[in-house]
Amino acid sequence: MDATHRETVTAADTIITFVTRDPPSGRQQHGANRMLYFDVRDVPLDHSLLGAEIRVHRQPDHVLPVRLHVYLVTDEEGSESEVARMVLDEAGWTSINVTTSVLSWLILPQTNFGFRLAVTSIDKKHERRFHEVGLSGSRDQEDVRPFMVGYFALPDSVSKRKRSRTARSVGPPPRSRPRSYREITDRTIGSDTWCRLKHLYVSFQDLGWENWVIAPEGYDANYCEGHCVFPLHAKMNASNHALVQTLVKLMDGVPDDSERPPNACCAPIDLATIPVLYYSHEQNIVLKKYPKMIVKSCGCL
Repeated sequence: MDATHRETVTAADTIITFVTRDPPSGRQQHGANRMLYFDVRDVPLDHSLLGAEIRVHRQPDHVLPVRLHVYLVTDEEGSESEVARMVLDEAGWTSINVTTSVLSWLILPQTNFGFRLAVTSIDKKHERRFHEVGLSGSRDQEDVRPFMVGYFALPDSVSKRKRSRTARSVGPPPRSRPRSYREITDRTIGSDTWCRLKHLYVSFQDLGWENWVIAPEGYDANYCEGHCVFPLHAKMNASNHALVQTLVKLMDGVPDDSERPPNACCAPIDLATIPVLYYSHEQNIVLKKYPKMIVKSCGCL
């Protein structure tokens, strides 16, 4: 994996593996083993394409260099244009970049007529049969068929311009009478009931998701529980707003109890992402990063 590929994989929020499918009815079926059709309707509409590649497999007993050509089929009559070529001189899996072609399908889905693969000798132009050079096609054994991988990410959030406002000249606020702190009535609350992180394991089988979630079988979701009462010490990870809210609640002089704020709430302040591998509606395999799924720490907010 080169540096560029590694950056693409790292930046991706969603990785989708597209398996080869039969093209829609009425389209050309000639040389079906060399034709690749991928249904890209699984791609989330709010995701941007970072990269796409076709992966092809060559049997280990074939190492004679050959040239692989990838043609983009452009209409129902089978017209095509070459979009990639590379020399195959090793056995195993090889990746071919087809990002531009897949991007055109996402923009104009009706132009998706698939790809055609072709193999030629290095010094000759005529096409070779796949089995002669050990290359697997779309009708060969399932575990060595060509497939496509797409890397997607949520678009960058657009930064909002801050509007500058002219500061108004205001006088000092009216002096209010000093307030005294109320009696702290809940002195019986012990440290074991303070706001803290609690463990919670979520099993996808218990949720009835085991038929479409491949991995993991479950994860530590966790949750927050406990009291946020005066005094809010450092271990409670209290926000400044929670500190002020708690002090106001304890003050005398509030004319109406209905105006007195409640205690601050114990809530997550740090959440982590988990990757989930699952089958999509089209039975493609998807690896997606779901943000804010694991509670890492709690605080009073």
